[in-house]
Amino acid sequence: MTSNPQHSIRSRPVTRARPPLGILLLTVFGFSTLYAPQPLLPVLAEAFGRGPTEASLLITLAMLPLACAPLVYGYLLVSVPARPMLAGAALLLALCQFGLALADTWWLMLALRLMIGLCLPALFTALMTFVASSPASAPLREALSAYIAVSVLGGFAGRALSGLLASVWDWRVALGIWAPALLVMGLWTLRLPGRQESRFVRVTPRVFQVVMARPGAPQAYLTVFSIFFVFAAVLNVLPFHMADQDPGTGAAGIGFAYLGYLSGLLVSLNTERLSRLFQSEGPLYALGLGLYGLGLGLFAWPALGGVYLAMFAFCGGMFLIHTRLSGQVNQMGGPHRGVVNGIYIAAYYLGGSLGSWLAVEVYRHLGWLAFLAAVALVLVLAGYGLRGMLRREAMPAAP
Repeated sequence: MTSNPQHSIRSRPVTRARPPLGILLLTVFGFSTLYAPQPLLPVLAEAFGRGPTEASLLITLAMLPLACAPLVYGYLLVSVPARPMLAGAALLLALCQFGLALADTWWLMLALRLMIGLCLPALFTALMTFVASSPASAPLREALSAYIAVSVLGGFAGRALSGLLASVWDWRVALGIWAPALLVMGLWTLRLPGRQESRFVRVTPRVFQVVMARPGAPQAYLTVFSIFFVFAAVLNVLPFHMADQDPGTGAAGIGFAYLGYLSGLLVSLNTERLSRLFQSEGPLYALGLGLYGLGLGLFAWPALGGVYLAMFAFCGGMFLIHTRLSGQVNQMGGPHRGVVNGIYIAAYYLGGSLGSWLAVEVYRHLGWLAFLAAVALVLVLAGYGLRGMLRREAMPAAP
């Protein structure tokens, strides 16, 4: 370290240290755990004699705690250091995944998925604490963009690998394979240095009112609710649609339909370049909505191959909006940044949990095209929210 820190900063750029590889791997495994059952929903519905709506609860029950956690967990876990919370959450997740692989009743499956949902907020918050505490003076948004990119990778890995493993062996192997990975990484976290405090905050009614009174805030939360409602709805119905279109489509074929999910990885890593290219938020959001809408339109293509093409536009549009919007909302917070971000996460997963369940009912009663029309209306609602948000002069541009 130099004797003149100010001179050091001026003379050469300082870059944010990357989070440890183990933190990134645990992020991948955490999101993989959340989404691993999704391509297996038709298989699990058949194995346990359940309908599509009941099968979709495996996703909904894991998402609901993520919607409640930012508003509730601050009263429970605010004083728990990040390291033991990270280790404890990872080890509990490993036990739950092992239990899923051995479960022989439907109610046990649902109970374990709910337990997984209760563990994930603690895991993700502790992970974000270590990401945000990486030493450097570079903007935090770079670390957050990397975190979103790794979460996208985890979402893809959970779906694709689970589908592949279920085709090669069976669904129990596909779900159980994540248990040893989480166990190893949970034990590794015990070696992490420091006693970083977790980033849970207490959302009091007064602070909630202050945050929601900020110009553009309600519209931003309406937007994030809507975009993830559409995203979770389509990705949850997709396995049943593919199985209905071609009964010979196995779990591997369904899993690799999520290959387009990786377009979200490219988008989240390049939003800064796109921002410099467009030079304003409006056209960037319009591009995201356009890609999102294009993806929905391509899903209507009768040929099953259209699904694979549609996923690239659909996921690219979703993560373009999500990455920019999360950065923009992060700038609103001021002294209440933790609450602002907490409400954002709650709105995000509330939309996802509702979309993942309600959409299956629409599809079951009205069919694929009517389902796409319904979620397109919700996407229009997201566009309305974005338009209202950008018209508020007090809403700062994303960094």
